[in-house]
Amino acid sequence: MGQGENMSAVEQTTEMVSTSKFSRRHFIQGAAVAGAGVALPMTGALGSSVAGAAPTTLRVAIGKIANAPTPFSTNDAGSLQILANVGEYLSWSNDKSEIVPRVAESWKASAGGKIWTFKIRQGITFHDGSALTADDVVWTFKSHLDPANKSNAAGKFKGILNSAGVQKVDKYTVKFELLAAVGTFPYLVAGTSYGLLIIKNGESGGPTWETKMNGCGPYIFESYVKGDRATFKKNPKYWDKTRQPKFDKLVTISFESQEAAVAQILTGNLDATTGISGATAAKINKKKIDLVNVKSVGHLMVHMRSDFGPFSVDKRVRQAAALTLDREGFLKGVLKGAGSVGNDNVMDPFPTADKSVKQRKKDIAAAKKLMAAAGSTGFKVDLSTYHRDDIDLLAPFLKSSWAEIGIDLNLGKISDSYYTAPWDANTAKKQESNFWLESNCGITEFGHRGAPAEYLTRVFRSNGDWNAAHIKDAALDAAIDEYNTATTPAKAMVASKKIQELSLDLSPYIIAYFEVRTSAVRKGLKGFYTNGMGQFDAAATA
Repeated sequence: MGQGENMSAVEQTTEMVSTSKFSRRHFIQGAAVAGAGVALPMTGALGSSVAGAAPTTLRVAIGKIANAPTPFSTNDAGSLQILANVGEYLSWSNDKSEIVPRVAESWKASAGGKIWTFKIRQGITFHDGSALTADDVVWTFKSHLDPANKSNAAGKFKGILNSAGVQKVDKYTVKFELLAAVGTFPYLVAGTSYGLLIIKNGESGGPTWETKMNGCGPYIFESYVKGDRATFKKNPKYWDKTRQPKFDKLVTISFESQEAAVAQILTGNLDATTGISGATAAKINKKKIDLVNVKSVGHLMVHMRSDFGPFSVDKRVRQAAALTLDREGFLKGVLKGAGSVGNDNVMDPFPTADKSVKQRKKDIAAAKKLMAAAGSTGFKVDLSTYHRDDIDLLAPFLKSSWAEIGIDLNLGKISDSYYTAPWDANTAKKQESNFWLESNCGITEFGHRGAPAEYLTRVFRSNGDWNAAHIKDAALDAAIDEYNTATTPAKAMVASKKIQELSLDLSPYIIAYFEVRTSAVRKGLKGFYTNGMGQFDAAATA
């Protein structure tokens, strides 16, 4: 890498991505897309174009499909993007991060936010022709809350909602009686909530759903090749007359690298790709491809396990690691400004954040003092994660940064097996398995949420099922409960400040930046966007 040790972590990472050449991994995947057998040129791939006839099929490159695209198992960008077009949620998060009605026409709170009543829209049918009613909504939520189904969505409701609280009022009204008041409950059941699309009463959201995908969305399932692609046809009976599908078919193709997908837009094999990095966006010829940007609170989260392994010895080791990062330099130099600086907590992007909390900045001298005070001279530790463009940028930056205080981050364990059981941090063992919830250090992607409640409940709370850092702190738990039950913005801000400060003190996680979601689309394609979560609305595209 050029000058090696004489270069800063940002300079090393920038040099790595400064050319338009693809890695072998990117090249192989791009050449194989859609069965086209088209070999990508190794140079100039981001600056040439092939014109073609107006397509009747919308072809979209999506993220890697780590888990099956079913309501119970989805927890990654690829499977979520499939579900967003075949299924329908109570509400949808648009490109402005607003939640807009879909299956639910309206909702209202009572009892100080402890009861939420949703009016269900009439006239919606599943793809098999059956009408959607309150029975289907009740079945959906009770199914997710049933421990036997092992739904990935269940953890978000821990301490908030149980099965008994999901109640049918009449044929088109559903009531949720919560265990505790939550002022942002509608965000917890919106489209950004992964698998909470409405399941037909009596059907399973497990493995069998993958074979037919009986949703009520704008596209109807035709076929699915595991981990690769899915094909759909438009739904001629789609309920929303303002968003009728314009394309006869939709094909989603899973890509490990969205940079390879960009090249396939230029050769005419794809129409759009979602989630490209700022580094990739900076290299694109804007005369050939349009870029669509959406603000997001999505991010990459680095966990440092606090109950086992080298980071658990002393919180000052974790604090030191966080102080090595030149966040602003990485955002500007590597991501080309596509995002906002993070401060190791999930509260900052939301209106209730307390802006008086000091931003963490690179300070190697302070980091070395903390390491010495903790009695640490450094150590070697594996980085557990998987390959995708943004992670492949952050990982070497993290390695170079930590090296300045003697932490040797091994990148040799990055593998597609990262998302492997256990799926609940509360059942994870104290061992290094290089799996998400059983690893000393890892990078996990988190999609956009309209409110921080799910991050707090599942990631930062002591009993959270996604608590990869295994942080357990009574004061932090109390602050989270205080925030989730706050009845005014002022009270929420007081609780937010506590969470922000405790996150910095305990340092279980590093959040270096928050994303801007960028999609690349072919010239002439109109209406295509992803929301902050990365879901795209094929029905809005023409």
